[in-house]
Amino acid sequence: MARKRQSSPAVDTAEETARLLFLIYRRDAVEMAALRCAELRDKGDKAGLASWKKVLRSVRTLAVANPEEHRTNN
Repeated sequence: MARKRQSSPAVDTAEETARLLFLIYRRDAVEMAALRCAELRDKGDKAGLASWKKVLRSVRTLAVANPEEHRTNN
């Protein structure tokens, strides 16, 4: 009996990567994703660049939607 192929994950890999980068690095995540895009462009990795452009777009969206609050030391 042939096994059914499992359906693809419901999570978008680029969005999940962006979410994790933003959670860990906050606004620096935008610069990190942009640097990764530049590295992949320089290497000529078109598939990798396309993936990281999606990550960069998602990280930018998160940065705009979640501006850092002014923190006070108590």
